[in-house]
Parts: sequence; structure tokens; C-alpha cells
Amino acid sequence: MFFRDIPYKNKEKELLLKQVKDSRIPHAQLFLGKEGSGALSLALAFVSYLVCTNRSNDDSCGNCQSCKQSHKYIYPDIHWAYPVVKADGKNRDETTSDDFLPKWRETIKSNPYLNVFDWSQTIDAGNTKPNINVKECNSIMQKLALQSFADGPKILLMWLPEYLGKEGNRLLKLIEEPTPDTIIILVAENQGKILNTVLSRCQLVKVLPYQESEIANYLKEESGLQEGRAEQIAKLAEGNINKAIHITNGEEKNLAEVLFSWLRTAYKSDAIEMQKMSFEMADWSKDLQLQFLNYGLHFLREYLFSLLTGRIPNLTVIEIETANNMKTIIDQDKVEKLSLLLENAIGNINRNANMKISYMANTILIGDILKNINVNLQKEINFV
Repeated sequence: MFFRDIPYKNKEKELLLKQVKDSRIPHAQLFLGKEGSGALSLALAFVSYLVCTNRSNDDSCGNCQSCKQSHKYIYPDIHWAYPVVKADGKNRDETTSDDFLPKWRETIKSNPYLNVFDWSQTIDAGNTKPNINVKECNSIMQKLALQSFADGPKILLMWLPEYLGKEGNRLLKLIEEPTPDTIIILVAENQGKILNTVLSRCQLVKVLPYQESEIANYLKEESGLQEGRAEQIAKLAEGNINKAIHITNGEEKNLAEVLFSWLRTAYKSDAIEMQKMSFEMADWSKDLQLQFLNYGLHFLREYLFSLLTGRIPNLTVIEIETANNMKTIIDQDKVEKLSLLLENAIGNINRNANMKISYMANTILIGDILKNINVNLQKEINFV
């Protein structure tokens, strides 16, 4: 990837370019930025720049042999690590990133701003949470102990070291005292989930979320959106360029449709429809369930904002129309109760509860709330 392909982020680009110019490249760096901030894309452009044999002052050349390989993510001295699940025909403890390397290359080519949900969908993770296991750590140490194939450095780029867990301790010595001509780059979203012993051994590169104006300009230039629509999506994205791309491609629409369908099904109180929908949602991957429930909380927050202030909420046109239609049925008290139910459902997922029971119980309660039937939520939601 080229630096020039990444919109904005000039401050971060200048920092990385100066490291190379001054020959002061840290042996271990942590690119830390929230989802959709561009941390991964910056790391991808940086490693291509590091191995380029004819780089300019501000980017890799794209023409040398190293660039031809690194921009296709096949450069032999750039090693990859990222969360995965069990590969077909293997046990989980025998599976490493190498088993998913072709999918990884294609995925980051098409979307260098991806999140863990996108990746989980790509590798068909289902209800299994991806992680970085013991064998992966051992494989990393073996790869970096070998001689480099080319004249440049050996590079490890690990995406989401949060998924290492305690296995990160196995890499401490490597991070603190890497093998000669080795550069380690970690790309993370959540600092709080990384071992402090790992953090203390890395130089931090902070990547801030995108500004609304930057995302709006990007959408106008890359997707040809009209100014008003681009600005609306930029507000919805909340600094996350990956989310903005998904909304532009219409991928957020399905979550809205499911939420409104769930409310309608609950209100109708048809037992067969309620069970069918509850069981269908329970069969989704955990990541998709969490994404859906968090979307529901986002919609309710914006809806409540509209109720209290009379202002236009930070929602799409279709969502705003739906919100306006809901005002005769759902008041502030009901919003608070519905939000509590969604938060409870998120908690049930994290506790590995039976989600078929959880969704069915919550669907019944949503119907009661919408029809003004008094319920004691604190008592009702805790039996699952």
C-alpha cells in the first residue's frame, strides 16, 4: 500500500517518514488507533516503504522488485500475524495465520480499514472468537530467527495483539531484544487489552480517529456522493472510515431493517414469529449479534436525543422516517427500558448464556413495553 492512498493522516505519515530519514526506526512499535482510524493502512504503507529499494522522500516507488512483492503482500521478509480460528482439517492449536494467508492478502487489498467483524466473516468464524495462539507465537520466533531472503530487514506485522491474551508473554524477549535487522510492528485498537509488559517494550504511534470533514471529503472524492449525503454518513461514522464505507455500500441498512422487524414482531406478539426471529438471531455469530445490539443502542440514543431536543438525529433518512413514526408509541421511559434490555442481551452474549432463551424472553418483554404492560425489568431480565 502507498502512503498516498491513505486519506489525510499527514501527521502520522510525517512521523514515520522521519524515522526512516533519520535512520532511527524503533525495533518495536505499536500503532494504536480505534477501529477505522487508519492504523492498519498506515502500517501496511510503512512496511512497503521500509523494504523499497528506490523510495522517494514521501512514498515507496512501486516499481522495484521489493515494491512489486510488498504491495501484493507476498514479500518474503514481511511476516504476518492476526487472530484466526480453526482451519479446515486442523485442530485449533495447530492453526496459525499462515493457514489463512491467501484470504488475508485479498482482504487487506480490498479493505485496509477492516475490523475484526469483517475478518471473522471472511474466515467463517461463526460463533468462535478468533485469537492468536501458542503455535503462532512459536512460529513468529522461528521465522524471525532465520536469515532474511533479501538485503532489507525482517518485519513482523501483527494485527490486533489484543487477541494474544497471556500468550503475549512468550514474545516479550523477542520484542525487547529482537534478532538482528528485525522490526516488529503491532497494530492495535484497544490498549487496555494488551499486556503492560508488551506495551512497555514498544514505541507508541497514536493514530487519531478521522474528522467528520475528512470522511465526508473522502466519500465525495472516492464514491462520488453528494455533499449532503457524504456529510450525513460522516456523522454516522463517528470517525470510523470503515463504518463510513459500509454505510455507503448499504451494509448498515440490514441492521436497521432487522431492528425494526424485531420491534414489529414483538408488538404483534405472534408466538410463532417471535420464536422464529429469536432463534434466527441466536444462530448469528457472536460478532454479528454484538454489532446488531450495539447498533440498536446507537439508534435508541439518537432517537432519545430527537425526543428531548426536537433536533434531527444522527441517523439515515430511512431511520429518521422510522423514528418519526415511532414517536406516537415509544416515549422516553420506553427508550430507557428497551436500552436496558439490549444491554442485558449484550451481557448474556459475553456470559455465554443461551441466546435463544434470551432473545425470546427479551422479545416478549419488548412487546409488553410497547403495549404499556407494566414489567419489573430488574426482576424479569435476570432469569436467563
